[in-house]
Amino acid sequence: MRYELYADIWFLTNFSMDTIALWIAGRIMKQRVRTGRLLLASFVGTAGSMCLFFFLSDYTWYQLGVHFLVNPAMVWLCYHSRKWKQFLGQWMLTYLAVILLGGIMGWGVTNLGLGGRFWLCLAVALLFLLLAAKVVDFFGRQKATVYELLLVTAEGNITATGFFDTGNLLMDPTVGKPVHIVKREILKGQLEEGRLMARLIPFHSLGEENGMLEAVTIEGMYILREEQPLYLEKPVLGLARENLFQYGRYDVILNGRSMDK
Repeated sequence: MRYELYADIWFLTNFSMDTIALWIAGRIMKQRVRTGRLLLASFVGTAGSMCLFFFLSDYTWYQLGVHFLVNPAMVWLCYHSRKWKQFLGQWMLTYLAVILLGGIMGWGVTNLGLGGRFWLCLAVALLFLLLAAKVVDFFGRQKATVYELLLVTAEGNITATGFFDTGNLLMDPTVGKPVHIVKREILKGQLEEGRLMARLIPFHSLGEENGMLEAVTIEGMYILREEQPLYLEKPVLGLARENLFQYGRYDVILNGRSMDK
């Protein structure tokens, strides 16, 4: 049995898929890639694969050359990473994107009747991957904005979970410090025993133009970030009811100015 190979169509097909796979991997890893570098890497990867196909008679050697020589070179040219761990992540994500592209396009041909419509199949696959990247990015941001906290009070330390909310920019006009919102129950014992003195500070929110919020000042608060813990001295905590906190996942809504230090 003989097959006819159209080199131009093969080149265009593989070049398009390599470009999309590299771009999607960059989006997921939040790495900006210059368009020129992206296109150059895709061109080198596709051209290298074609050269190996025409010059190597053994298909096994061809596969090894593509997977362990051409594709790693293509990924390195695109991202130019100097760290092995980062490079391996880029390589794996690019492979995953290629596999997903092929699988989605195959599904489109079988189930949507898109056989022979390469560009339409590619568009469907790209839209799906973009949606998947958005979902991954959303959950990544959600995870990145939650921190373990250590509240330092005169009566001892309290562990809590904090959510970094860029929309919370409330300031205490008396001391000029950002206000973090805490579940009242966290400090209930110290409040009832008079160990913490609450005061009222004004706030504005949707549906309440001139509200008053109870607030206390504690000794300190550690925000346990991965890169380096952040210590806030004498932080102001506004006291709120538990129904303000989403599904009980966190105890403190950190002020949007918390990370300015």
